[in-house]
Amino acid sequence: MTTLFYVLGYAAIAGFFCMAFLKIRAYVQSSPLHVRWELYPVPHEGAKTVYGGSFMEEKDWWIKPRHVDHWGDIKALLIEVLFLHATFKHNLKLWQSSYPFHLGLYMLMGGTIIVICTVLAQFLGLDPNGGFMTFISNLISACVLVGSLCMIAGGICLIQRRRNDEGLRRYTAPEHYFNLAVFIVFGILGLMAWATAPSYFDLARAFIRNLFTLTFTPLPNTFFTLHLLVGFFLLIWIPMTHMGHLFMKYFTYHDIRWGDEPTSHSEANKQKIVDALKHTVTWSAKHITPDGKSKSWVDVATSNPAAPKDNQGV
Repeated sequence: MTTLFYVLGYAAIAGFFCMAFLKIRAYVQSSPLHVRWELYPVPHEGAKTVYGGSFMEEKDWWIKPRHVDHWGDIKALLIEVLFLHATFKHNLKLWQSSYPFHLGLYMLMGGTIIVICTVLAQFLGLDPNGGFMTFISNLISACVLVGSLCMIAGGICLIQRRRNDEGLRRYTAPEHYFNLAVFIVFGILGLMAWATAPSYFDLARAFIRNLFTLTFTPLPNTFFTLHLLVGFFLLIWIPMTHMGHLFMKYFTYHDIRWGDEPTSHSEANKQKIVDALKHTVTWSAKHITPDGKSKSWVDVATSNPAAPKDNQGV
């Protein structure tokens, strides 16, 4: 059973990256072109962001070299991801439930990354019992305690919000409740492991070290083992649900909300337009297909259905 447990761990990690890759690839292949014709603040516009301006204000902008402030994009994305700024600004009531949940998730994710780094540092010669490790142990303990409590409280509040808000309840599927419930269970098991183990950090460090060294030894804490099993499930499950926005946020913001690359500047965008125009029109109307024949969008765009037909043979 111990070997199976670790095999599940490897499978969950590999599955997460495979599913995330497939989801990102599907998005990249099917995402439509932006149709930006309004002026609104876009972080990579630099100084123009202050008043919601755009490079399209400039004369002959389509033939001028364009400067893109990538740091502006990164800064705005980090603020949104770490603090849910848009939710705070436009829906404070939702933010009060959603942010604790996300904060707990960030703390547990951050703690996991720290543990992985410390294990790698040990492989490079760092003293596993030194003062620095004591500091890390206390830090991880705090992250697990606060993160688990935030995740549990935030998850319960989000479930209650979906149940009590009539408008939101109409668009809530059983999957939404299930997702939140799994995270709550994950947080409860993590909290129980923290409460019953002499050192949560030692448990986590031992598990990560075992993964790296292919050492399949049983873990001494049942709650921690169950906590990891639920975590394995979440790694596979998240990319398949709407909670995949965990890693899709970059694309929904960078490519959709902030997408404004002129077609004339992008060969890829030009090709997308050419490919889209080759699609067959899937609906019919007299002003689109007056003769009842299937047409591509190129045919529709280059023909005039109101023009008089040639009366051949008359």
